[in-house]
This record gives sequence, structure tokens and C-alpha cells, in this order.
Amino acid sequence: MSHEQDISTSGETDVAAADGVTDAAASDGVTDAAAADGVTRSAAKRPPPPTPVRRSLSPWSLLLGGAVLVALVMGQWVWVVAILGLALLITVHEFGHFIAAKALGMRVEKFYVGFPPAALRRTRGETEYGVGIIPLGGFCKISGMTPEEEVPEGTGDRVYYKKAVWKRNVTIAAGPVMNFVAAAVIMILFIGIQGLPTATLTLDEVVPGAPAAEAGLVAGDTLTGADGTTWSTWDEASAYFRANPGKEIALGYRPAAGGPERTASVVLIENPDAPGSGYLGVRAGVVRDRPGPVEAVKLGLIGFKDVVVGTFTGFYWLFSGRISATGPDGAVGPVGIIDVSRQAVQQSWYPILLAFLSFNLGLINLLPILPFDGGHIAVNLIEKVRGRRLDARILERLVAFGTVLLVMLFLFLTFNDVKRLFGG
Repeated sequence: MSHEQDISTSGETDVAAADGVTDAAASDGVTDAAAADGVTRSAAKRPPPPTPVRRSLSPWSLLLGGAVLVALVMGQWVWVVAILGLALLITVHEFGHFIAAKALGMRVEKFYVGFPPAALRRTRGETEYGVGIIPLGGFCKISGMTPEEEVPEGTGDRVYYKKAVWKRNVTIAAGPVMNFVAAAVIMILFIGIQGLPTATLTLDEVVPGAPAAEAGLVAGDTLTGADGTTWSTWDEASAYFRANPGKEIALGYRPAAGGPERTASVVLIENPDAPGSGYLGVRAGVVRDRPGPVEAVKLGLIGFKDVVVGTFTGFYWLFSGRISATGPDGAVGPVGIIDVSRQAVQQSWYPILLAFLSFNLGLINLLPILPFDGGHIAVNLIEKVRGRRLDARILERLVAFGTVLLVMLFLFLTFNDVKRLFGG
């Protein structure tokens, strides 16, 4: 997402300095040898020594590791899983930019997961890889995003702005595309590993104080029907309960302890979460059917289609006013996403949420506003039509405008997240 940020340059400077010393030493060696015995032509043809791999473990790594350890010791592992999931999606996004830039002959100076300060840095070849202690972002630093930008010595034509428009746009679009692909892969793996859940008539939980509990039902009992109607699926039973709020029904069930079928008289109350619907106060048991590989791919792609449709439906409801942006079902920011992720981890549907988040991340990044990916693509297309680059001052203003909007949106969403968390 942030392709032109250069937050930490010490690693690159050290490598450049090291290369400079090596080159100078090699040059001096050739000169001295030539003066001594004139045998240095073969030495001059020797290949340059490989670029050293430099590693740096900063004191910030202690803070990052300590925070993770404290969370695990306090039993808050769900927070760790939730944050790591978001970091994974951002890494996938930036990796798309990374591999596209490399494949199309651009120099990548830095590839970071998380924002600095860096807990860990490693320079391999011409790229510095790092892990920041702030897991709410990441960046891929490609050389020469603008002609005015200073690039490392020896970069030559491997700069972004010198490449053809289609190469630049492929590099930029690779990030969102990777998020779309990741969403589909997540759904395929989720269905292939966990299987397809099917609700059964056997009760997994009976809510204390609810009509079912007052009638003597317990977890493990199996519902059979009501008022002379026989059920074969949970959907039939659930529909019957919803359709009869306030009604007394004769509920048939088979006890978990065995024995003949029994009948209990139950008065359904109104569902507190769905006014107008009847409520028994039970949770159905679930069985899982694990499909084969081919079927898992097919069902996973169907699930991905549902993610796409659900995302656009949500945006439509949001912009049409059907749901309020500040309401309980409205837009969420980073704090809200992590909180919802924590709940999803506890309730075992986190992979589905990750698929939604991954698709949303890719979609939002295609907005034609700088500094989003879509803004870079739009600028490239404008320059292609005009036949020349936009003025640097115009680009600066566009980036500043987009950044202000982004910061305002971030603050707005974060405020709403905190308000929801504290019941405001």
C-alpha cells in the first residue's frame, strides 16, 4: 500500500558503504599488483565478491517479544492470533508488489511487515527486509516512484518511473490482486480442513433460564417435532420456533440418557435479539462433512463468490443508509477489526472473517485516490493519455489531499470503534 515511504535507511547505507569499501580495496589491489609485476589483468577479471548478508536485531525486538509473551501468559492468545492474521493479509498485499517489481526489472530497496521501529532487519542482496513492532501496516519501497526521488547508486534504469505504464500498473495492481487470490485460497482451505458444518436436531447447549431449560431439556437431547409435526432438519425446527412467539407447544424429544421419546409443554418467548420471532433457548449441535480436494476447491470458490457479493451488499447498505456508519453494524476501523477478529477466533469462524478482510483490503486499495494503489494506477493512465508526466507539485498536492482524507477516516473509525467497545 505504501510504496514510496522510506522510513529507515541505515541498513541500505551500511551495505552501500560496505560495497564502496570493497570496490575501493579491489581497485587498490589491482593498481598495486600492476605496479609490482604487471600480472593483474587476470585479477581484474575476477568476479566481485558476493554482497554480504547483514542482520540486525534491535532492542525493539525485546518489546515485541515481551508483548507477545505477556499476552500468551495472560491467556490472551486470541489477540495474538487476531493481530497475526491482519499482519498476514498486509504481508500478502505487499508481497504482490514485491514479486511484480522484481519480475519486471525494478529495484526493491525495502520490504517491511509492520511499521518501524524495526524489531528485526536483514539486508540480502540489494533489499532490506524487516519486521516492525507496529503490526497495522507494511510497505514495499520501490526505487524511483518519482523522478525527483533519490535512488541508490547503481540502480540505473531499474527505477519505477522509467518503466512502461503497463509495467508500473501491473506492479501496483499486484497488491490488491494478491488479496483477492488470498481470500479465495482461505475459503478453499477453510472448507477443505474444517469441512461443511450442518446443524442437527441434537442440542449442543441449553440456555439457562430459557423456555427449554424450564421444560427440563438438557444438552444432548434430540428434538423430534412439535404439535404432531415431525422434523428431519434443524432448519424445520428453527422455522417453527420463529413462527410461534408466545405460543405453548407440545415439544417432542429423545432424552440424551436414552429411553422412550418424551413430550414437554413449552411456552416460546419472543427472541430478545429478533423481535417478533419465537425463542426456545437452545443451540443446535453441528456435524462436519469434509469434502474431497476437487469439491473443496469448488465449494471454496462458491464461498469466495459469497464474500464478494456480501462485501458489495454491505457497501450498498452503508451508502444507501440502510445501516448507519456509526451504528453497531456500521463501518469499523483497526481497533474494531481486531476486536471482531478476537471474537471470530473464539467462535471458530476467523478464516471466514480473514477472507472478507482480505477482499476488502484489496478493493479499498483500488480507490483512485493517492496514496492508495488505485491512485497510482490512475496517475499512470493520465500520464499515458497526456504523453508526459504530471508536475511534481500536482502529485504532492494529490498525495497530501489523499493522506489527509485517510487520516481523518482513520480517526473517525477509531473513535467509533472505541465508542462501541465502551457501550457509547
